[in-house]
Amino acid sequence: MILSRVADGLYWMGRYLERAENTTRLLLVTEELSTEVLGLDEHLARCEWDDVRAVFPGFSEDEPPPRHLAGLAAATLLGLSIDPDNRYSVFHSLKKARDNARSVREALTLECFINLNETYRELEGYNRRRLSDPATFRTAMQATHRGILSAVGAIEHTLTRDAGWLFLKLGESFERVFRTTVILRTKLPALVATEPKTDLPLFYSQWRSLLRGLSSLENYRKVFGARLEPIDVLQFLLFDPQTPRSVRYGVTAVKEYLDRISSASDLSQSVRIVGKLAAELSYQGHDLIREGQSLSFLDHVLVELGRAHDAVSTGYFGS
Repeated sequence: MILSRVADGLYWMGRYLERAENTTRLLLVTEELSTEVLGLDEHLARCEWDDVRAVFPGFSEDEPPPRHLAGLAAATLLGLSIDPDNRYSVFHSLKKARDNARSVREALTLECFINLNETYRELEGYNRRRLSDPATFRTAMQATHRGILSAVGAIEHTLTRDAGWLFLKLGESFERVFRTTVILRTKLPALVATEPKTDLPLFYSQWRSLLRGLSSLENYRKVFGARLEPIDVLQFLLFDPQTPRSVRYGVTAVKEYLDRISSASDLSQSVRIVGKLAAELSYQGHDLIREGQSLSFLDHVLVELGRAHDAVSTGYFGS
């Protein structure tokens, strides 16, 4: 048995650490793509930053986004990197992961906590003035990203595969598949509406950036080679059973961790919800894409993941 307090702390440590990694990666990819397309299509560059703000909705509604592109980019980069009041900033996520780790210190190895704490402390040393320099920002985010991956590596290589590890991995998997789905739901409307014949280099840069933003470009190329077709990218990111960032893989991972946490006689509500969703992704999803229902299907996935998370919170954490 594991105390609900410990299970809750490890679950949220996994979620926040994964969120910090996702945010860091997407900031780096977006900054690079925005710089690449700026001289060709300023509207597209602005849309990239608007998408990031939609994926991570932590900005105050009382402060509208800056009108000028340079101001929008700077505000988004700083707000999602080191703003302690932005609940989706890398700094905030690392702090919450660290706070949860401290609350369950007895469940972690020294290597796990040291890697997480050092990554947080290094980012804490930056201020808005230093990160206003693009080169410094990239260096800081790249270092933070490496630190987060080191913390994840320590978790993988040193933690006992007990109930605590299962809850940590459950939180990580929930956050990963949820954020993947949000990114796809945010970016696909503009991508599928784009007429590729207007500007092929920009068109393919956008799809490449989508894959890179989900750490899936190299994995995609292993399957499809250099060919970059939108329908292939969509099918891959939604239904590939082996790439860690696909929706199908993510939901399957959540299901497997829930199956291991639940006893054989306890088919919890969360297990039923995720099990049904995993079956849909395995057997029905391709038909929905062919019928042009990808966006409504992504909405459905987000709703079901939210229901499953609520069921986990109620069933295991008493909240």
